[in-house]
Amino acid sequence: MTLRALAATFNAIAMVAYTFALTGGSFADRYANVAVWGSAAAAVVAALTVLAPLPAALAWMAIGYVLFAATWGGSVGLVPILLAAAFVPLVPRPRGSALLGVAVALVATIVLRFLVFGRSPAG
Repeated sequence: MTLRALAATFNAIAMVAYTFALTGGSFADRYANVAVWGSAAAAVVAALTVLAPLPAALAWMAIGYVLFAATWGGSVGLVPILLAAAFVPLVPRPRGSALLGVAVALVATIVLRFLVFGRSPAG
């Protein structure tokens, strides 16, 4: 296992542990289900793209999901933003371009906000 894979695995485990601590393991709250548990699942997906030969764009879409959750509001705070930033140097780059990866993450964030909130991103 490479150091990159170890770091990605640690990030995913840390996000799942943070989510469990934040929610008490409950799936009762819609916000927690979509934003917090979704971020934990996205962290696992991002880690899997480092561990297995999966498409790089998938990792960047997962980072976009985490950014979407961070911009939703609520009690998540700075942790999802830091998680997304921690994955940036670890995940593979689509076509070897970090800029393309950032673009994929931003588009994913905007599309998710539109899908969840409709035309008004205010929630």
